[in-house]
Amino acid sequence: MLWRNGWGRCHLEVYPRASNEIYMCGIGGSKYLDNAQLKNVAPEEITADPARVAAAERSFSAMASLASKGSDIQQACMRPCPPDAMPYMGRIPGMTNAYMAAGHNCWGILWAPVTGLAMTELILDGRCKCVDLSAFDPGRFSTPARDLARGKRGRAQGEAPVGEQW
Repeated sequence: MLWRNGWGRCHLEVYPRASNEIYMCGIGGSKYLDNAQLKNVAPEEITADPARVAAAERSFSAMASLASKGSDIQQACMRPCPPDAMPYMGRIPGMTNAYMAAGHNCWGILWAPVTGLAMTELILDGRCKCVDLSAFDPGRFSTPARDLARGKRGRAQGEAPVGEQW
């Protein structure tokens, strides 16, 4: 659900649980960290932004009367997300019989059925018929395939934005 409040838009997902707890996720306004920043962040430094927590609580209060208490626990996490927020799906450049389907961000469950079908078609038939995979090319942020073949993958590429956002 997308609710407008005083802070701006807050994408809010609400999950009632059998334990009588309510789990909420608020997405939006998150900070994106590049590779250099990621190298200097410890897991305990990833904390919830108080402004985002307040926005989620206000949004939930606007739609549910049982939201008057406020949250007991606030948490934050890092999710792998390529720089363009599009997953990697397809053949890995410079490799033989190597494929990738990753980086779906928070939408992995939603993307799972079509990703499975697309990768199955690609691997078994040599091409994907159900969807055009060109926008999801795993090599779109990489250095040329010859550099990959020489072992310059991942962080070894230096400052190249390879999407290692975890």
